[in-house]
Amino acid sequence: MKNPFKTTSAIKHADWPYIIQHFLYYLLLILASSFFFSGINLIIAVCILTAFLLLVTFFHIYRVQKEENEIQTYKIQALNELYNLIQINAPLPKMTGWAATPELSITILKQIIKHKPTFVVELGSGVSTIINCYGLKNYSPAGKLISIDHDEKYAQKTADELKIHRLQDIADIRCAPLTEIDLNGKSYKWYNPEKLHFSKKIDLLVIDGPPFSTQKDARYPAIPFLFNHLSEDAVIVMHDTNRDEESSIIESWLNDFPFFTISKIDSDKGVTIIKRKS
Repeated sequence: MKNPFKTTSAIKHADWPYIIQHFLYYLLLILASSFFFSGINLIIAVCILTAFLLLVTFFHIYRVQKEENEIQTYKIQALNELYNLIQINAPLPKMTGWAATPELSITILKQIIKHKPTFVVELGSGVSTIINCYGLKNYSPAGKLISIDHDEKYAQKTADELKIHRLQDIADIRCAPLTEIDLNGKSYKWYNPEKLHFSKKIDLLVIDGPPFSTQKDARYPAIPFLFNHLSEDAVIVMHDTNRDEESSIIESWLNDFPFFTISKIDSDKGVTIIKRKS
């Protein structure tokens, strides 16, 4: 029997500051009211403040639900575009949690269709690897992909999925454990450089790793370290750019490489396209 008191809903981290802030305001106003009112007037004041708090809470819930509905609509639209642009041979892995989102996947696919890269490098493997291989197969048949993952388990899982989709000839999955590298006098825990040797210039670079929890500015080394491997017209796609840390990384890149320009794709996690100014 289903437990009627069990809920799968959870308060998001972004909601906690809002909840705490308004609860403190409520307590302060109740405390202030106790100094100015007494008896029936205090009860009326408390009722008014409580009603106002409920009204503000309901408005917040409405706004959050409206934004969530818009996000889900965009995800469905992106998935429909994916299935219309490429023919999938087998079920795709889930595109939730830490996996590549539909918005990221369709953004990369559109870059493949537009620029027809012959060499793609991914930092972070997964469902995006499969979709990118389909994109290369359909729109840039001579193209190849190298996907870098720090976790051997996930690298092997991606390799197994590629075999299911009959795409293993397009991609090279490399496990590059995170190791200490020095970049401009600062130490970063990043992909093992021994696994980052390429025979061609990178036309499309996808940055979706390493995990942001690795260290502060975990993904910053991507462009400085791989810059000399980029082709003149290379396109870079960065995921999770709605996070403050990734936004800060992009600002640092623009300061270090002022000839780059960016365009942002609206999504719940954020996707940013980086390329040279024309």
